[in-house]
Amino acid sequence: MKYSKALQLITFSATVGLASGANILVSALDTSQIEAFLAANYSDANVTAAGDFSNFNAASTQSALDGVDLVIIGRSLSSSAYANGNADGYNGLEIPVLNFTSYTARNAGNRMGWHTGSATNNKSVAGNETTITAAGSNLLGVPAGAYDLFDTNVGGDFNGLGTGTASVGGGNVLATIGGDILAAYWETGAAPGDPASAGVDTFPAPRLLMNLDDDPRPAGEFTAQTALGLSLTIQTIGDFGGLTPVPEPSSALLGLTGLGLLFVRRRK
Repeated sequence: MKYSKALQLITFSATVGLASGANILVSALDTSQIEAFLAANYSDANVTAAGDFSNFNAASTQSALDGVDLVIIGRSLSSSAYANGNADGYNGLEIPVLNFTSYTARNAGNRMGWHTGSATNNKSVAGNETTITAAGSNLLGVPAGAYDLFDTNVGGDFNGLGTGTASVGGGNVLATIGGDILAAYWETGAAPGDPASAGVDTFPAPRLLMNLDDDPRPAGEFTAQTALGLSLTIQTIGDFGGLTPVPEPSSALLGLTGLGLLFVRRRK
């Protein structure tokens, strides 16, 4: 599927695009690293609810969702809490949802059904480990090819990629490591990989899967990336969530402004 530059801006960079920033719900057992990351890197990210909201139908979750513009499903969690339809209600939300792990996005174990198959834990991050696909290049405006986005001094293998044989339905795989899914994107109206498991035939708003590794524990989701990987992560989350990145004084980092990408790390 080809994307024009104008369509890129409409479907990705402006999925939220609120002038006043975004009200964000973060669901995980430990949300501290994500909250710190958002506060440090965006001037208008407003976390209005943070905690374990795996049970979508719980009264506490429904109350927390009031007025939310963006949902983030974190990495430091137990994926079993998102099984058996507990979290499928998120698939029907008419706001963007960012998911940081295939352990909840998979259909194995009756999780959320964004993609079929399961998650892997044995792909090396040595060298230029990340491959940007043609779809990733077209959507994000980044040349297709191999990049070094993860630091082997912090962790040698990635835990939590989507299996390479998985179907993403009407979505697009944007990046891979060792053939397994690092990132995927579904535009509004795209079908999930397993509609029966997802509980919806199509997504009513954009969905972005950006897998985080689980190394190192418990230092944080965003510490095992190279400088390039981290800068691309900041830009991509900002584009998807309609958030304004805090100006970075480094000229090298400023030179990356406008690149889209994705990529980070953490736990099952």
